[in-house]
Amino acid sequence: MVPKEASGRPEKLGYRKLTLFFMSGTGNSYRNTRWIESEAAKHGLEAGLNLVPATHPASISVERETLFGFVMSTHGFTAPWPMIRFVLRLPRGRGAHAFAIVGRGGSKIGNRYIPGVEGTACYLMALLLMLKGFNVRGVMAVDMPANWVVAYPAPTPEKAAGIMNRARTRTLAFFARILEGKRSFGGWIGLLIGFLLVPISIGYLLVGRFFLAKLFFANNDCNGCGLCAGNCSYGGIKMKGGEKPWPYWTYNCESCMRCMAYCPEKAVEAGHSWAVILYFVSSTSVSMYLLNLLVPYTGEFIMNRWLSRSLEYAYLLASMAAAYWLFSLLLRVPVINSIFTHTTFTHLFRRYHEPETKARDLL
Repeated sequence: MVPKEASGRPEKLGYRKLTLFFMSGTGNSYRNTRWIESEAAKHGLEAGLNLVPATHPASISVERETLFGFVMSTHGFTAPWPMIRFVLRLPRGRGAHAFAIVGRGGSKIGNRYIPGVEGTACYLMALLLMLKGFNVRGVMAVDMPANWVVAYPAPTPEKAAGIMNRARTRTLAFFARILEGKRSFGGWIGLLIGFLLVPISIGYLLVGRFFLAKLFFANNDCNGCGLCAGNCSYGGIKMKGGEKPWPYWTYNCESCMRCMAYCPEKAVEAGHSWAVILYFVSSTSVSMYLLNLLVPYTGEFIMNRWLSRSLEYAYLLASMAAAYWLFSLLLRVPVINSIFTHTTFTHLFRRYHEPETKARDLL
């Protein structure tokens, strides 16, 4: 049994195993789990790494002498949907101890390190784990090299190395506190910012992640090798076409940036000019116009608030899917492909993946 914590003084806990669940696109969270795994071995803990979503929640055996860790990156200023869904489907925790580490996009300007914003990610995970019956010992947000090159270039290798060194120190210090039986909760400023950004987080989970999935495309340098599809843990990329297959991003894409980071031809782009077109096609104003056209035929029934919102949402997803299908066909024309390639900033941005992590490590 796990020894109980003494009143007023933390007592070292009798863990025998460490089970880590991680979700990683470019290797940051994977490297975090490897640091923890290495430190656990020094304490005689048998550690196991489990990739989300490849691991089936029902296969997890929950034991009181096992410490459970959940490591992920921030998506939309909150926890990523695959990890949320994974935790919700876990067996009951029955008081087993758990912790969560959330990576956020850190940067460095000159000699100054700039922290990212994790929002509600840490404490949403803590809440979900508590609801599942786990005894949450701590949560921590840690700055990792910013990798979301849809919006900005990745840091230089030198800056990324500096950010990673700081992250390793913070991660191991946090894990040491957990092993000593201490509770470790922080990130209150990030949580406050997260509350202010809740509308953005909800919008991301409901719409944004699907919109972002439909921004990715392959430029003319793509040779149809299929590595991007084969390396995707979420089934977010399908190879379509005849003699020369072409990657096609589906709604399963989680914008983890693995395809862009590991493409040997640097052929994966996220279209900024295309984003403007896609936004117009899927905008609420267009859907409202179409709904108003239906009023003479359906009467006020169509104007029911919840029904109209449901129809708007259905239109949003359907219109983005249809527009992207047409977009993928047009991209087969080299001139059109070149226009969209050279009107996106990702064509100029520096790509990033954790230097020691291979794509196969994330499968």
